[in-house]
Amino acid sequence: MTTTSEQLVGAVLMIAPGATRQDTPDGGADLFWPQEGRRIALGRTSLHVLQQFAVPATASSVADRMERATPGSRDAVTKAVITLVEVGALCERDFLHRTTPSGRGAGLFGSPVVRIDDAMNGTDDFVVIGAPYDHGVTYRPGARFGPEALRRASTGVYQVEAGRRGMYDVETDTRLLAGVGIADVGDMAAVSGGLGEDLLRSLEEVVALTARSKKVPVVLGGDHSITLRVVDGLTRHHQRLGLLHFDAHHDYGEIRTGQPGQRVGIHHGNFLDWVVGNPAVECVAQFGIRQLTQSRPQESEKIQRWPGLTAVTADPADMIRRLPGDLVWHLTFDVDVLDPSVMPSTGTVLPGGYTYRQALAVIGSLCDALPVVGVDVVEYLPGDDEAPGVTTSALLARTLHRIAAASKRSL
Repeated sequence: MTTTSEQLVGAVLMIAPGATRQDTPDGGADLFWPQEGRRIALGRTSLHVLQQFAVPATASSVADRMERATPGSRDAVTKAVITLVEVGALCERDFLHRTTPSGRGAGLFGSPVVRIDDAMNGTDDFVVIGAPYDHGVTYRPGARFGPEALRRASTGVYQVEAGRRGMYDVETDTRLLAGVGIADVGDMAAVSGGLGEDLLRSLEEVVALTARSKKVPVVLGGDHSITLRVVDGLTRHHQRLGLLHFDAHHDYGEIRTGQPGQRVGIHHGNFLDWVVGNPAVECVAQFGIRQLTQSRPQESEKIQRWPGLTAVTADPADMIRRLPGDLVWHLTFDVDVLDPSVMPSTGTVLPGGYTYRQALAVIGSLCDALPVVGVDVVEYLPGDDEAPGVTTSALLARTLHRIAAASKRSL
């Protein structure tokens, strides 16, 4: 159906929610809806008209305003508005009340799946973002199915309740996540036929938006290369960041620098090269590394390492003292840090890893002492057995509880 100027009379229009924007050299912009995988390109004039609806307005009021500023522009403005409505860049203001949230089924721990705009403007503490991406693997694919599988398994561990009452934990005689809000914005989507760069760009944008909204992004991967874009997003808001890296593998060989368009050959086994090369990242603390390598990774004063089970046997207070006390931290958890007897559902298993209890003890100590502003869980390859997903979900629930509790203590 073709939109006409008569159909727009009296309609209050607004910029369609959920879009991320990337400016182009010609003065226009690309708009991408990460929850839908939809992209449109706008020229300079169309972008200028679109910006007039940052505050919802009628087409006639915008045309009048622009006619006063530039006599003779009314017809061009009206045509531009019609086109913007037809391509979905503008919508009626009551659109939000007539559509359902993006995403399939329930979110993590049964949380509501909401639009990105609603999550940013809401009062939830954590925002869950799915990143079903595994173009960065070097061996077994399948981590793209991790986010949805973790959402399904997670409700067997913890269930978000109305009123944020939390759930009773008999082990600690407390209510887990009491008073804590969790919202899920669903999965980032990629344009059909691409290699996922749109998804990664959207992931970075939504993580940055979440950080600016003073909420903690919780990213469900996906292979470990997504963490580079998560860090990119966080450091657009946090000028100084540390990384808590749980993994069986170094994921690092040498220091590299460069913006997303300049990076070549990124995969899940080398993404940390660019993280270490990011000047805003001042410390990378690695836990559980036990990979054999052909050569020793390049030394960096940024990197602290507790390989194998050394973090399990270390005094937590001594471990914390070795880390900078004036940074905020992102926690990235590769499920292969767990022993294969606990976590067979990953692409590159290695023996000698943590048990569930050991991982929880180390992570809990860190989250109690350090301000954690982001979390991601990566490299989970779901199979027929749901036990690994339940294990991962339980670790995540208790990690979020410790982060929220430490945050409230610091207020």
